[in-house]
Amino acid sequence: MVPERASVDYFNTKYVENVKFNVRRNGRKSVYIVNIEATIKHAWGDNISLHVSMYELLQYEYKPTFVEFHFEHICKMLNSDPLIGKALLDAAAKAGITTCPVPPKHYILANMSVAFANFPYVWPFEKAKGIGIILHGKTVIGKGSLYMRFLQK
Repeated sequence: MVPERASVDYFNTKYVENVKFNVRRNGRKSVYIVNIEATIKHAWGDNISLHVSMYELLQYEYKPTFVEFHFEHICKMLNSDPLIGKALLDAAAKAGITTCPVPPKHYILANMSVAFANFPYVWPFEKAKGIGIILHGKTVIGKGSLYMRFLQK
């Protein structure tokens, strides 16, 4: 998976502020990485859920697919999911986050990449957009998009 660009579409200032979400490379020949930066105002634990829906690029338009990830408890996702959870857990460890729930303060989750090399199946499409929604109960905390390419081997 090669991330191409990222955007923050919405964030609730009651829960978070100073939110940044971007894709970059450290050097000309290096891999693309994802960075997330935010100040959280309340502790985040199993009261937070993450929902990701994938959209496939078909005829210059992103259309919904059958691929969706629903994580009802963020702490359980960090410790059990081999793709998104592992990428977030590795970045969290580098940022000094060692416990869940995560206490409120400013965090920078840098140099994240998803290990799709170990993904046991062929990905069903080449270009995609993932829309992620972070919820506290039914309240939307944030919404962002990540555009990506999948390299088939």
